Amino acid sequence: MREKRKTLDEKSENLKFEKIAKKQKLQERGITLIALVVTIVILLILAGVTLNIALSDGGLFSKTKEAAKKYQTEADREALEMSIMSYKLGENTEEGSSKLGKELLDKSLDSTWNIIVSNDKTYGTGWYYIEKGKEIEGLGTAKNAFVINYETGEVVQLEDDNYILLSAGDMLAVKEDLIINVDSSIIDKGVENSEETLKGQLGKNVELVNFDYTTDSGLTNTSFNFDGINDYIKVQYDSQEQKDALAQNGFTFEFYGTWKNGQSWKNQEKRETEYGGLFCYWNGIEESQAMLRFGIESNNMKWNAGSGDGTSDYCEPNNPWNIWYPLSEELLSGEIYITVTLDTSNSYEVAGKEGRFYKQRVYVNGNKLHEGDYNEKNWIKFVEEDLNALKYFCIGRSSMGGDVWWHYSKINAYSLRLYSKALDEAEVNANYEKATKYHELLE
Repeated sequence: MREKRKTLDEKSENLKFEKIAKKQKLQERGITLIALVVTIVILLILAGVTLNIALSDGGLFSKTKEAAKKYQTEADREALEMSIMSYKLGENTEEGSSKLGKELLDKSLDSTWNIIVSNDKTYGTGWYYIEKGKEIEGLGTAKNAFVINYETGEVVQLEDDNYILLSAGDMLAVKEDLIINVDSSIIDKGVENSEETLKGQLGKNVELVNFDYTTDSGLTNTSFNFDGINDYIKVQYDSQEQKDALAQNGFTFEFYGTWKNGQSWKNQEKRETEYGGLFCYWNGIEESQAMLRFGIESNNMKWNAGSGDGTSDYCEPNNPWNIWYPLSEELLSGEIYITVTLDTSNSYEVAGKEGRFYKQRVYVNGNKLHEGDYNEKNWIKFVEEDLNALKYFCIGRSSMGGDVWWHYSKINAYSLRLYSKALDEAEVNANYEKATKYHELLE
C-alpha cells in the first residue's frame, strides 16, 4: 500500500514537473519571439536611419558622388594643362601638338565669330572651347566643359546650364536671305559705350550718326538706345543681288525692344507729330525722303514702299500706299517684338477686288495679329521707280510725309532686322524664341 502511494506521489510529482517545464518552455519561446520582433524592428529602424543618412544631401552617397565629380574635374583640368604645356614646348618644332577644342573669335558683324558668355564674362579671341562629352584626342571624353587659353595658360571650367556658346547669327533661327542684322549679338556686358568701340563691333560699312554715347544715346548692357532727337545708324547697302531678291520675294522686318515716342523735323524745324521712324531704305540725299519705311504712329505699326494708287487691306484712307496695323497702348507700353512680312514671290486674285495681290502679315510677340492682301501695283511701282537708287539703311529714323521730313524714335532696340523674303509663321516663332531667350541671358 505504501509502495503504491509512493508510486502515485512520484507520478504526480513528475506530472507537475512536466507541466512547470512545459510552461517555462512556452514562456521562453514567447520571450524569444518578442525579442526577435524587437530585434527586427530595431534593425529596420537602423537601416532606415542609415539609408536616410547615406541618401540625404551631404550624406555618404552624395559625398561619394561629389568626390568623384571633383576628381574627374581635376583630372580634366590636369589633362588640359598638360595639353597647353605640350603645345608650348613644341610650339617652335615640327612635332608640336595641335590646339584642342573649338577656336573662339571676338564678335564682328562683317566676319565669322564664336564666343562663350558665362556669368558676366565673355571669352573670345585667344580662347578655345572644350565641349562636355566631346571625344578629344589626347584627353578622351571630356566630363566637363572648359575654356582654355594657350597664351596665358588659363583653364576655366564652365558650369552646366550657366554659359552659352554664340556664333554669328546663332540667336537667329533663320539666317538665309538676311540683309541686315543689328541685334544683341553685338552687345557685351562691360563693352565701352564709345564711338571707337562700337565701330569696331559693327563693322566698316556702318556709320553712327549723332550719338552722344550716354544711357539714352548709345549702347547699354542689353540694348542699342536712340534718344529720339537726331541719332541713327546708317548702313551702306547697295548690292544689286540683294535688291533683286527683295524685289522678287518681298521682305520681313523685325523690331524687338521698347518704343517710347517719336519726334519729327523738317529741315532744322521741329514739327509736332505722333509718328516715330524705326527703319528705312534711303538714297543718301538728306533732302530726299526714304523708301521702304517703317515706324509707329498713334498706336499703329505703319509702313510703305513709296507711293501708289492700289488699295490694299489695312491701308490709310486717301493714302492707299500707307499700311496701318492697329496695335494697342498696352502692347506698346513695354517690351514688344514686332514682325512685318510681305510675300511677293506669288501674286493672286481676290474675288470682288480689282488687280492682283500679295499676302501681308504682322506678328506681335511671335503670334500672328493681322493678315491681309497687299496690292501688287504699289510694289511694282516701288521696284521700278525707287529701288535701284537706294544705297543705305537707316535704323532709328525714317521719313514720312514728303521730302525733307525726318522722323526719329526714342527706343531701346534689342534687335532690328530685314530679310529679302517673307518668313513663315514657324520661322517667325523660332526667331522670337531665340532672340528673347538671348535677351534674358543678357539681363
